[in-house]
Amino acid sequence: MGITRVYKLMFLILAFFALLPFSFSRNISVSILGGENLNDFSITVKRGSYSVHLDNKVYKLIVGNRILVQQGRYASIGDSIRFKINSFKMIGNDYVNHFEISLGIHSIKYDDHLHVEMYNNQIRLINEIDLDRYVAGVVEGEAGYNLPLEYYKLQAILCRTYALKNLNRHSKEGFDLCDKVHCQVYHKKCNQNDIIKATASTSGLVVVDHDLKLINTTFHSNCGGQTCNSEDVWITPVSYLRSVKDSFCNFSPHYSWEKKIHQNDFITVLSQNEPIDSLGFKSLVSLCQDTARFPNKKLHSIHLTKVRSALDLKSTYFSVEKQGPNLTLYGKGFGHGVGLCQEGGIEMAKRSYSYVDILKYYYTKVFIVNQRALLFFKEE
Repeated sequence: MGITRVYKLMFLILAFFALLPFSFSRNISVSILGGENLNDFSITVKRGSYSVHLDNKVYKLIVGNRILVQQGRYASIGDSIRFKINSFKMIGNDYVNHFEISLGIHSIKYDDHLHVEMYNNQIRLINEIDLDRYVAGVVEGEAGYNLPLEYYKLQAILCRTYALKNLNRHSKEGFDLCDKVHCQVYHKKCNQNDIIKATASTSGLVVVDHDLKLINTTFHSNCGGQTCNSEDVWITPVSYLRSVKDSFCNFSPHYSWEKKIHQNDFITVLSQNEPIDSLGFKSLVSLCQDTARFPNKKLHSIHLTKVRSALDLKSTYFSVEKQGPNLTLYGKGFGHGVGLCQEGGIEMAKRSYSYVDILKYYYTKVFIVNQRALLFFKEE
């Protein structure tokens, strides 16, 4: 590492402590409810007030006011204003603004602003939201409820890093991120005070590698006692995604699993995509991962990731026991096994490890820095 890069890294580490009390705020645009039927729904102001920008006019909405959308094309504000939807925006006027979208019997609250537009002859909803409020919503969706504050801090930093690293994923479609799994699960505004507190206390903090690049903050539910190298699951080796032994998740809900299947069904399912040679089959039915995780490469002609997908297994970390015509798969873990083991991290937080300790345990040679400092050193 050159002197200039060492200097940068030292500054960023110092900046983590120096800038910690200050927030880093920006808005991002998130496509929401893309898979829902948006022909008939309502938008109701729940907190604050909104200005509706429509055809060069501005209409004021206060708590309780709503916009009614019908037939996937028309909308009305109150009893007197009815229009055909092309594009309009609801811009929050106050520091805290919430709106609620009601679809049939389901109602979902969101923070900040909303852009409603026609796209490919369908209504599209884009939530323009403060980054930290978005992160809090993602943490609630990805991590769940009633967990230690230190774990929520860790998850907030990881979710913020992922969001900023992937901001251009949907740029050609006119927004930054979507609310689906591949961008991060974002169901609604966050309602948990601990998550909001954790997000605020880590505002601006992100994770970078030794080249000062935002890392891929991949995580999974349970590693089964050993995480995977990135190349064991995907193709490319990544310096910070290294396999580690993990005893913290051993007594968690998803640590172990079992699946029974008839040998003929086993062969039929696996042969649907590509033929299985006899040597590969023999290797698979005698697979033993009792003491260590097998690198997810080919067992002769068979990829363990394809076995997991075809048989709907919780992980690729399993051993096979043959009992006559039946096979029993004894497995460990839930998910791809790369990066943070969530249940292991939760247990570490319960044992009073800090979010920095947990991060350093699962990601190799990474650094927590403030986004402001990272932007300061951004190379042209």
